[in-house]
Amino acid sequence: MIEIDNLRRGLSEIATEVDAVDLRERALATSHRIRVRRTAVTAVAGLAVAAVALSTAVAVRTDRPPTPPGTAPAPSPTVLPTEQQGGEPDLGPFRSATITVPTWGAAADATCTKGRVSLKDGQYLRDATHRPVNVLSYLAADVDHDGTEDYVAHLMCGEGPEAGGSQIVAFRRSGQELVPIGRIVGTQDGLAMMDYLEARDGGRVAVLVSKEYTDGGQNTVPNQWRTYAWQDGRFRQVDGPTTFPAQPPSALLSVAPSTLSFRPQGNGFTGRLTVTVRNDGAVDVARLEILLILPSQVRPAGEDWSGCAVRPGSNQTALVCTVPGPQAQSRTSVPFTLVAADKPVLLDDPVNLGNHYVSVSQAPPFDGQVTINDPEAIIPITVP
Repeated sequence: MIEIDNLRRGLSEIATEVDAVDLRERALATSHRIRVRRTAVTAVAGLAVAAVALSTAVAVRTDRPPTPPGTAPAPSPTVLPTEQQGGEPDLGPFRSATITVPTWGAAADATCTKGRVSLKDGQYLRDATHRPVNVLSYLAADVDHDGTEDYVAHLMCGEGPEAGGSQIVAFRRSGQELVPIGRIVGTQDGLAMMDYLEARDGGRVAVLVSKEYTDGGQNTVPNQWRTYAWQDGRFRQVDGPTTFPAQPPSALLSVAPSTLSFRPQGNGFTGRLTVTVRNDGAVDVARLEILLILPSQVRPAGEDWSGCAVRPGSNQTALVCTVPGPQAQSRTSVPFTLVAADKPVLLDDPVNLGNHYVSVSQAPPFDGQVTINDPEAIIPITVP
């Protein structure tokens, strides 16, 4: 018993010499150390994630596809010149002159004036019972090879399909007057039309002649160029055909526009149109005139408008272009780029084809008959 009591007293004394330990504070300290380590690890991990995210963002921004076409700015409208309207023809010395008019032929209308007349604005009016003498066109060339410029005029008795006669006459100046050198060709030679003249080398004169008359243009009937020269005191034909074949060759044209599909672009709309003209005939067509009638909101754009002009005096957009024509048994296609600041307003009228159609015609110089089946066609337009 005595030994056990001594052992208890010894243990009690040792306990009094040791500092008390607060387990709660130790637990809190340990928890704080764990939090610090976790925060440091989390921060490092966060920086790594941020670095990866940043590099990914940069990579995505670099690899981003180009801006969709619909959001790019629309092309600026192309400024075209204004078409020169047909005004008074240049009649040169024949605008105001005294000339001597040759006879119109044995079969000419008795109301056709001949002899010495004085022109005013290219016309001579005698009285109400006589047809006027009209100068339609002229050219200058030394036709008689005397070193002095002469003048070739297209004279007409009256006008239009009721005209009493037509003739191409060469004149030389004599003092203040123009006196005839000689008649080159006329209706008295069995021809009905001769609307175009050209000066050729060596003082020769080429005339586009037709046996048939039409008020739709000389190119719409069989025609041919014949060339004349002053020889042995008179004009003789020196080049070109001398007769018309029973079935003269002709060009046969037709027009087909593509759909003009507008798409949104920038603050407006952009579209593309292609006009195709076929020639199923046997005659080449040197030049075509394409007339585009479009809604007033539509404007030309891009570089496809060489040889084009704006036709004034229309509530719609009227664009006229002269382009190379198709050869025989071939076709030609002409592309156009168009823009619209506002949504185009379409009008459909079966009488006048509304405000979206194309029209084609042959442009001079003419050379052979041209037939155009349905020269106008509606341009289909789609707008989102």
